Amino acid sequence: MSVDFAGDTSRLYARYRRDLPADQAAELAHLLGLSANDVLVDLGCGTGQLAVPLRRHCRAVLGLDPEPGMLTGLRARAAPGILTVLGADSDLPQLRSLLVSGQGAGAGAVVIGNALHWMDEPAALAAAGALLRTGGGVAVVTQGPPLWLGAEPWQAGVRAVLEQGRGQVRDTCGSDEAALHMRSDILRDQGLDVSITRWQATHQVDTEWVIGHLGSALPDGALQLDQPDGLAERLRASLVSQNGHLLEEVTTTALVGRRGRD
Repeated sequence: MSVDFAGDTSRLYARYRRDLPADQAAELAHLLGLSANDVLVDLGCGTGQLAVPLRRHCRAVLGLDPEPGMLTGLRARAAPGILTVLGADSDLPQLRSLLVSGQGAGAGAVVIGNALHWMDEPAALAAAGALLRTGGGVAVVTQGPPLWLGAEPWQAGVRAVLEQGRGQVRDTCGSDEAALHMRSDILRDQGLDVSITRWQATHQVDTEWVIGHLGSALPDGALQLDQPDGLAERLRASLVSQNGHLLEEVTTTALVGRRGRD
């Protein structure tokens, strides 16, 4: 897992990425079989969009991320019971040696939110499954389509501005059906029981939120905030032309694989 989420990107991530809502977090915890005694591992935890809402459903959360700025943002939330560790998917085998004993103990769950597409997916999911206690679960949580691929006219305008300076933008960030099916097969091949849950939401957003959210998905400095004709200003001009009617349709998908009881 290697990506530039430093500087402005991590600060924008903390401000402009939505937490999983409390009711969805409760349903996800149930699907994972989380208990009050469990440790949950959040791989690619970012600034805590899954870790914080899921914390109330387990004993502790271990948040791993390879970007120090992301961990700084999570620690700044001062959520009790969350330990942040500089690490990536390649560190999961070492983590297994610490969490899994000969008696079969392990993590109650491993969750990955909007980050799996940055990893070696088969290896990361296999290593996540190996961390689980009996009855534990792996969840891959995605939100899509990405803002730049949405069907609203203002989203088409955003996509056009991005493509003027960055070329074609078609990355689904793993939120498409093909990725979902591939990941489901990987989990089934591990002998996990697979379920898929979806939640729909419509969000009223504004110009500054859209620009900030885009900045959280781009390399540090890509918004060109200090340039009068930079990307941020060109996005702002496109969005202002929509007269403030900015609705975003979001589908949150939770792919869960549970390890059965012997």
